[in-house]
Amino acid sequence: MDFVNSAILGLVQGFTEFLPISSTAHLIIVPFLLKIKEEFLKSLVFDVFLHSGTLLAVLIYYKNKIIKIIVAFLKGIYNKDKRENIDFKLALYIIFASLPAFIFGYFFKDIIERVFRNPVFPALFLIIFAILLLLADRKKNQEKELAKLNFIDAITIGFFQVIALLPGVSRSGITITAGLFLGYKRTDAAEFSFLISIPVISGAVVFSIKDILEKKTDSADLIILITGFVFAFLSGIIAIKFLLSYVKKFSYLIFVVYRIILGFIILLLLFS
Repeated sequence: MDFVNSAILGLVQGFTEFLPISSTAHLIIVPFLLKIKEEFLKSLVFDVFLHSGTLLAVLIYYKNKIIKIIVAFLKGIYNKDKRENIDFKLALYIIFASLPAFIFGYFFKDIIERVFRNPVFPALFLIIFAILLLLADRKKNQEKELAKLNFIDAITIGFFQVIALLPGVSRSGITITAGLFLGYKRTDAAEFSFLISIPVISGAVVFSIKDILEKKTDSADLIILITGFVFAFLSGIIAIKFLLSYVKKFSYLIFVVYRIILGFIILLLLFS
């Protein structure tokens, strides 16, 4: 049964990491509904493997763009004439947009998790930030493309990403919301959200490596970890493709409605 639950949680992580519906809230409610009580599936090791799966998903999906950005960045370091390249600037914007989350996460993540441990908070944040997404999505003149991104916009989105430290906010949801408020197209706001997830998720994985190495896992646990990783990777790829395709034609309203319904369901379950 552990393998089945591992696959389920992998699917949940992959889909909800990139869709603006909060992976944290779903990883609270799904185990509760399915009565998943295995301690290993709540461990840091398992959590890191799930995030590694979603990290690989975005790396694979954007591999060509990432290579271009890295090459342009390296060229720009040694040649100032190359610093006007769009990809060089995008590399800088991704770095600067990621810094606020790194800094606040490093100093305040544990405090935030203790203060907002009660499941009521994720439910409330699902609803509150769904309304914020709705307001952003209805903003007029969303015509900016990623090529027009500037430092102020990048750092603004980066500070919005800090809010995702609160459970139930959704990292992709709040960064997409910021992009929409700043006037970017729905697809471009989503794309930048995915790109700045790379250093953030990578940082979370790297900071956890020491703790992972200190824990002993047997062959059965390793299979469970690999199962969660694979399903998080596959569902992550599907989620990225789906969202980018969907918002080319439709608004984010469906995700707003879903978040509000889920928030109220969690509240009803908690108080019943």
